[in-house]
Amino acid sequence: MATARKGTFAAWAQTATAETSIVVDPETVDSQKTCDADAIVKSTEEDVLREYEEKFGEVRDGRQQGYMRQCFPWASPPSQKKQTPSEAVEAALAFRNKDAGKKERTKPKLWDVDSEGEDIPICSRCSMPVGEFSYRGKLGREHCVHAECMAQIMAEDAQHDETMRVQRENTKKHKSRLEYDIGWKMDSVPKNSTIAQSLGCSPVPQGLCCLVYDEASKTVKIAATHEPAASVNLEYLLLALKVRKDRCREPLFSLDPVDFKNMEKSPQKKRYEPEWLAGTSVGDVMFQADYFLKELALGEYTMPVSGMLSVFDWSEMIDNDKEWAGREWFVVKKAEIRVAEDKTLIPHVKMGVEAREQKVTSSGLEDKAVTSPHHPLKKFADSFTRNFDIIAERKSVIFHLRELAKASVMAKFLVDSKTRLDERWLATADDIIKSTPKEAYPEIPQLWNMRGNSRIKLKDGRLVNMATGSQSSLRAIYGGVQFGLDKFELSQRSGLQGVGPGLQGAPMSHSLAPPQGMQIGPGSRQPMFMPQRFQIGQRGETPQGVDLNLDKFGLSSPDYFAGTLPPCSAPLDSREGRVTLGRAFLRKLEQNSYNLKEEDKAMLKRLFHPTVCDRTQEGDAFIPIDPNGEYITKVKNLVHEEDLLLKRRKARFSDKCFHVDNAGAEFPASWRACAQIEKDGRQDMLASDRHSLVQVQVDAAFEKMLIDDILPAAASDFQKSTEDGVVFRIYKIGSLEVRSTQEPESEQEIAAVFSRRAPSWQLSSGRKAKEASEDEAIVKAKAYIEPTEEAACHFYVVLETNASNSIVTEKRKDGSIGWAVNPDNLEDRNSLAKLLFTVDSKYGMTVRDLKNVQSKSFAPVLPAKNALSSASKSYAKAIFQLISGRGFRGKWGGTVKPWTSIQMPMRSAKSEDSDFLAGMWNARKVGRAKDAL
Repeated sequence: MATARKGTFAAWAQTATAETSIVVDPETVDSQKTCDADAIVKSTEEDVLREYEEKFGEVRDGRQQGYMRQCFPWASPPSQKKQTPSEAVEAALAFRNKDAGKKERTKPKLWDVDSEGEDIPICSRCSMPVGEFSYRGKLGREHCVHAECMAQIMAEDAQHDETMRVQRENTKKHKSRLEYDIGWKMDSVPKNSTIAQSLGCSPVPQGLCCLVYDEASKTVKIAATHEPAASVNLEYLLLALKVRKDRCREPLFSLDPVDFKNMEKSPQKKRYEPEWLAGTSVGDVMFQADYFLKELALGEYTMPVSGMLSVFDWSEMIDNDKEWAGREWFVVKKAEIRVAEDKTLIPHVKMGVEAREQKVTSSGLEDKAVTSPHHPLKKFADSFTRNFDIIAERKSVIFHLRELAKASVMAKFLVDSKTRLDERWLATADDIIKSTPKEAYPEIPQLWNMRGNSRIKLKDGRLVNMATGSQSSLRAIYGGVQFGLDKFELSQRSGLQGVGPGLQGAPMSHSLAPPQGMQIGPGSRQPMFMPQRFQIGQRGETPQGVDLNLDKFGLSSPDYFAGTLPPCSAPLDSREGRVTLGRAFLRKLEQNSYNLKEEDKAMLKRLFHPTVCDRTQEGDAFIPIDPNGEYITKVKNLVHEEDLLLKRRKARFSDKCFHVDNAGAEFPASWRACAQIEKDGRQDMLASDRHSLVQVQVDAAFEKMLIDDILPAAASDFQKSTEDGVVFRIYKIGSLEVRSTQEPESEQEIAAVFSRRAPSWQLSSGRKAKEASEDEAIVKAKAYIEPTEEAACHFYVVLETNASNSIVTEKRKDGSIGWAVNPDNLEDRNSLAKLLFTVDSKYGMTVRDLKNVQSKSFAPVLPAKNALSSASKSYAKAIFQLISGRGFRGKWGGTVKPWTSIQMPMRSAKSEDSDFLAGMWNARKVGRAKDAL
């Protein structure tokens, strides 16, 4: 009988017959051991992550905790029970009962005969009569449209052409990125395990690494850690040490034009200091981060922070007609070395972006003496700096640029404090440089971006001109990375007084002091820690991208917080060395199963959402967010500002004043239409929605019917998304306009429901308008037509006097005569109406004369419902007859200009007052001459 044994495998094996000899499959044993090992690792990961969650948000560095900037909630009245109006329900049911996926196609009516027997051409776009001047539509000779409708057609064509151009440009840029190896790759992040093995670490740590400092022996050792703030990338550190030891500086990268005299077409060259950084992981992260910054500034990507504007956006808002050159670069604004209770060195940095306006000289680009704080580059740089931490948490390339800055700070500390290191550190750095292939593309094509912008002008019912072209002259922004660590004091000042040869009797160590002859300060009377940045000749380069200059930081002595900063390191054979914290963090993030406060869960979910964050693709190389309370509070504040912006966006979207072509400052600038229509010197696209939409209060049952039954079968007339992936949609269902929003991984929600109807106007004189004198002469009359609910259309007349007063007169639906001087809503009303006829006064009629004729000839008579349009038309014709001696007969569709497409040049338009497409349209007369009234 088999001997009884203990253990999981033995228990399973003894289930066989005792008399039967057991044959064990080695593969089964290995599989069982693997499963057990995975279970142990998973259990260990849970323990490590639990410890991370416990310290999340705690203030552990002895500093004063910030506070959340929360807004006090506004007082709101108690909610009232909503009841959906019957007409809204009927409109929705009518849409559902018919085939919602198909639109009825009806042949447009081109001519009509009114009640007085006149042949009237009909606009093929708005189905209202066309006046004395019109444009031929796209569908053929017989189709004519109002000038206002023609402007809308041209704006739509311009938007379509701009969209197609952007697609072509994006395809070209994508090919260029692939050809020149532009774009950050997640697998390019150096792994600590490879370097740790070269440095003789045993066992090799699989997770984050840190340095533990022994002040007595002036040495450091590599340890494992689960403290993100203490972690350091070993390859970045070794290369930064190499640069610091050889050049007494930090890595620098710059992206410069090859030919300063032909900057518009000149390619850009990569410049590294020192040159051997080209192709290394340090050189790659600096180049890719700098290029990403420039592309972001030019509006190539969706902004990583909601509400953040590109240089392009700022330029269009501030000085869209001004040409300028400039540079922007990454800098380190604060650097220090902190020490925990167990002597773990914690590099602390704060980074930002700086910008300068430049001018082109014979010797190249030079900074201007003053860069305005309102300059587009400065605005973008300040915004990037303010949001740097949240951008770094979301964008992998910026995060690893910050990791490189931390490594550079650590390298400066090790050199300034004369720390002794194993000779394998610099030998490994040399091996990395030797094994690095040559830079494949030292020059790359210039960055460029363009936006087509058009302004279509209407005056007196005619298209006047169109200013069009790319409004911004930006093609490239030069810059780089300048860490500038020499301005930070990271070591004791005595470490800078002279340069020793290193500690003797230590054959396996190097004393990383600066080389002889590189003393900072010309004499004993000068402070030995004077920043090199202010010494002319030591660093004459102009940073154009990434300059990690730390001259102004003294880093020879760490900042001690004994008793407040807990231990951060662990032995290499501990669970900190075996477990990858990033992998456990990402798994919890995907499951949303953190053991944290709900507000912290919501913050992490929004911070690392795939829509705005690409760091979640790093896998095992992912480093979780620093759980320290000071940093968490700062990031929370920035995320909270995004939440407030989302609320403002939803409120704006739910307002009837929201217009799809001019969404407002709350929404991304890319939402703005590239073509704007200006009518009679006024650009206002909001009048239509203000006066034609009425908000409908609907109940929950009706909202559910819309979401479940109506909207899935309907095609949205408007659909755009913001930086955070929130989708805004507008549906037109019969007479209803339904607006909805949908956040990522959430259901669609009804934002607002409106009933669309023809605007109604209360004709009354303006509150601040003076009554027109009866002796004022009438100099011009204009006849307008507008849609109404009661009739197909309505006519009214605007009279202009020699005293610059505007008088509106019309026949109302109740048969009375309307008369108002300078009404408040006249501009809105005219912008929505169509101008039919314009005449000058021939008889010198005064206001008194017209009033006398009105009182005698136009008695109030209530017209029949089907004669409302005819009554207002007859009155308008009679007024025209009195003013000019002519009527409407024979003038309908008088002058027609043929349609032509718009060709948008891709350069800035310089002339905005030239005749609109002069000579391209040949006027012709449409003869239907009949006797005037």
